[in-house]
Amino acid sequence: MNAKPLWPPGHTLRLLQKVQRHESLVELVYTSHERWPFPRLPTHPQRRLDTIRISILDSSFNPPTCAHLALANSRPPRYTVKSGFTGLPLASAAELDYDAKLLLLSVRNADKALKSGDATYEQRLEMMYLLSKDMSASVSKSESAHANVAIAIVDEPTFVGKAVLLRQFLHARILSMYPPATALDRMAISPASDEISIPNPRLVFLLGFDTLIRLLSPRYYASEVAMMDALRLFFSPAGDDCYVVCARRKLVEMEHMVQEEVEAKTLSVAKEFVESERVALISLGTDSVDEQTSSSQVRTKVALKDETWRRLVTPSIADYIIQNSLYAS
Repeated sequence: MNAKPLWPPGHTLRLLQKVQRHESLVELVYTSHERWPFPRLPTHPQRRLDTIRISILDSSFNPPTCAHLALANSRPPRYTVKSGFTGLPLASAAELDYDAKLLLLSVRNADKALKSGDATYEQRLEMMYLLSKDMSASVSKSESAHANVAIAIVDEPTFVGKAVLLRQFLHARILSMYPPATALDRMAISPASDEISIPNPRLVFLLGFDTLIRLLSPRYYASEVAMMDALRLFFSPAGDDCYVVCARRKLVEMEHMVQEEVEAKTLSVAKEFVESERVALISLGTDSVDEQTSSSQVRTKVALKDETWRRLVTPSIADYIIQNSLYAS
């Protein structure tokens, strides 16, 4: 598969510059349809959304791997689904999926500065586009028909900061899809009527375990107290109302017992958020994905001319890496 992005030359560079110059907080590079994050087609006409559940896979995508694909297509924990629909019980497995999915590239990462030999941001966005197509291709035909994926850029290094910017952006985008009410509309509809209610975005960040460690590390905050205050606002229903779904993965070069110790220590920090069902650990649940797969592993193997790197990415990403001579030196 060699799907070329639909955007014209210079499109991504222009959007990247707008974000980097702080002319824009968030820029959408691509959406699978113009109504995103609303469903492309209603899966059940009688259901009314009061919450739009949006999964956010935020990564450096240098390059996207099969682990990224598995995490992007993972099902949400059941408790993130509640309050998504009103009126009727859930009717199908498809409705247990996220309402929309977002692949997010931050041009300012708390840990990862752009290095010589890395894919450029434009190249990463093109690979993210290929990943979005792989996401649709790897699910059932009925689910693929309702693919609801977008790609965005943000200039913010922390998850807490990204949540604020994304909620502002998504509220504005959702509101823009409702026609402004006329004076007659306002007279005809009671202010208390739920007919004019506008759904709220619920953000679910999909993370690898090493990223969860960074989210819960005081060194990324002014102090441990500041960290807990920020996280409580991040997870609170009265605050940013975010969830975190984390894929278990063995940290590179760690023995099993050391890994268990790291996991236990990290989860002890997150105890109140785990107990309040705001943080969940999941298994990627597929035999075709090694839980230790990482982008750095791909880059190293390509540089060493170890052809096993092809197993770690999808065929479309492998073709792109070869065609653009990425990571070879």
